[in-house]
Amino acid sequence: MDDYEKLLERARDSVPEDAFKRSGERFKVPHVQLMIQGTRTIWQNFQEILGVLNRPGKEVLKYVAGQLATAGNMEGGSAIFQGKFTANTVNEVLSKYIDAYVLCPVCGRPDTNMDKDGHAYYLKCSACGASTSIRPV
Repeated sequence: MDDYEKLLERARDSVPEDAFKRSGERFKVPHVQLMIQGTRTIWQNFQEILGVLNRPGKEVLKYVAGQLATAGNMEGGSAIFQGKFTANTVNEVLSKYIDAYVLCPVCGRPDTNMDKDGHAYYLKCSACGASTSIRPV
């Protein structure tokens, strides 16, 4: 038992003090940057946010457009919605998407993939191994 305590102490000494404080820092979603042009809202940093979320643009666009009750399409690295929307509104919808389809409900990490098995959809976490059923987008 004494050897175990020494090994444990040595292991704790080799881990940086702030290692556990930084656990969620790598997953920072940038704020939505919108530009209103006439009756359309252009989401300028859409492609950048897709890179952080690690999700297909078609899926995120479908969810956000559905929650905003409007039509949306992609042009280049931007998403375009019919109607005028504030950045706060789109940020709230994006937050709901992240909670439902990106973050693991078991461990809270963003290391997930969406899988389809027959007619069922699952959120599989590569960090903790959990598999949770989710509603299709």
